[in-house]
Amino acid sequence: MNFYLPPLFVFGQELATLGFHSFVINTRGHDWISRAGNLARFGGAAYETVEDCLPDLDGALDYLKQRSYRRFVLIGHSLGAIKSIIYQGTRRRSDIAGIVSCSAPRQFYSERAARQPGFRELIEKAEGLIAEGKGEELLSVGVGANPGIFTARTHVNKYGRDDNNDCRPYAKRLGCPILALVGGEEPKFFYEYAQEIVAAAAPRATCRLVDGANHFYNRHTREMVQLIYKWLGQVVG
Repeated sequence: MNFYLPPLFVFGQELATLGFHSFVINTRGHDWISRAGNLARFGGAAYETVEDCLPDLDGALDYLKQRSYRRFVLIGHSLGAIKSIIYQGTRRRSDIAGIVSCSAPRQFYSERAARQPGFRELIEKAEGLIAEGKGEELLSVGVGANPGIFTARTHVNKYGRDDNNDCRPYAKRLGCPILALVGGEEPKFFYEYAQEIVAAAAPRATCRLVDGANHFYNRHTREMVQLIYKWLGQVVG
């Protein structure tokens, strides 16, 4: 995923036309593998850690503050939704007026170990590689119905036994409202997880299921935008 593909690219354009200035960004985890560090090393989802979202979003918000923006709403899709919740649950910034979580995946260790055959063994393999000093070795990993690639270090960080990317504990301490959106054609656990996030963040928390929408909201993007727009009107005026 990256900022120049749907749905975030369309979200940004549509919300801007409705009066909400939008800054659509990548974190360092964009695409499976990308160039980083002035092209001197590799980056991307294969190499990032969950904690990398903190300086990434710090930098984006600092950039906007230098341009006289003072109040912000974080909108994240998929893993970006997880990052947005973890970010605000960690930083607890008073200038964050709200969070929009779009299809946050329930992909932490205890969940995946229960439903994904071979997942425990793959984590054990990654842990073994780290112990041998081979944490940067790449592994082919199933991500939903699709193949993915991660270093052993990143795989353990994101999906290891400590449930590092379960955002429910962070949702409890957001200090701002949250809107959780899910497509009706996504696997059932997306909606279940959204409801759990909203329960953790209550009372200023809302969950909406959009019938017929898949994970990327094909043919339903503008419907999603309208839900976000109406919610923003209630939250930030």
